[in-house]
Amino acid sequence: MSKLSVLTLTRNRTEHLQNLLKGLSLSSRLPDECIVVHMNEPAPALGDWPFPCHHLTYENAEIPLPLPGARNAAVESANGDLLLFLDVDCIPAKEMVAGYERACEQMPNAIAMGNVHYLPEKIAADWTEESLKAQSDPHPKRDITKVAPLAKEENYGLFWSLSFALSRSLFNQLGGFSECYPGYGAEDTDFAWKARAKRIDLRWVPEALAFHQFHTSLVPPWHNFKSIIYNAKVFYERWGEWPMGGWLKIFADEGYIDWALEGDRLEIIRLPAQV
Repeated sequence: MSKLSVLTLTRNRTEHLQNLLKGLSLSSRLPDECIVVHMNEPAPALGDWPFPCHHLTYENAEIPLPLPGARNAAVESANGDLLLFLDVDCIPAKEMVAGYERACEQMPNAIAMGNVHYLPEKIAADWTEESLKAQSDPHPKRDITKVAPLAKEENYGLFWSLSFALSRSLFNQLGGFSECYPGYGAEDTDFAWKARAKRIDLRWVPEALAFHQFHTSLVPPWHNFKSIIYNAKVFYERWGEWPMGGWLKIFADEGYIDWALEGDRLEIIRLPAQV
């Protein structure tokens, strides 16, 4: 059996992190370790869990959410042959870890992508998997409930770093996450595009279920406006196409940027108030 490491990043998500760790502790297949990377915040005590739990602080004074670098740092700190990336806002279901492990053993040269259901409100402290299932629904654009196990996904734009797993050797083959994206936006799409360029399959794993915890959010994320614009330009230079088209269209329609999907120009006209 391969050693499996769960990797998660956090910033100002203490309660969500505790729920994630509780979910892991209830897993039918406990992880061999959990690596928690605190982005630009101290690493407080994580409590006692039935698996080794290690954490570190990843500092970058200029970038509030240095996601690519923090993910790579998590991998460097991990000992596992299998790497399971799980967003701090997610609570793993009892069979999620086991489902990912089986998928990676059956398809060692593919990236496994799990099933995520969304919780519409804050959950009770005494939650159970049954209560989470009753309260949650799949994302309308990523409802894989009825998808066959290990079904191949041809649309690499559906890759989401929220919940996925792969072997360490495959991660190294891809060169990890590209750190030319200093903050939020497009870094996970870049990872998927690298996989597409190397003809690495994306495979769905419906039984690898996680529940996304509720938190307030802006759509589009106006507070990450500058980072999104910068990263979109980097992505275009690397791949010759625009990422995050939906968000960029809103920015353009509301007069904040000069941009069109079929063009090669992206310039800021004015900054939104939320920046």
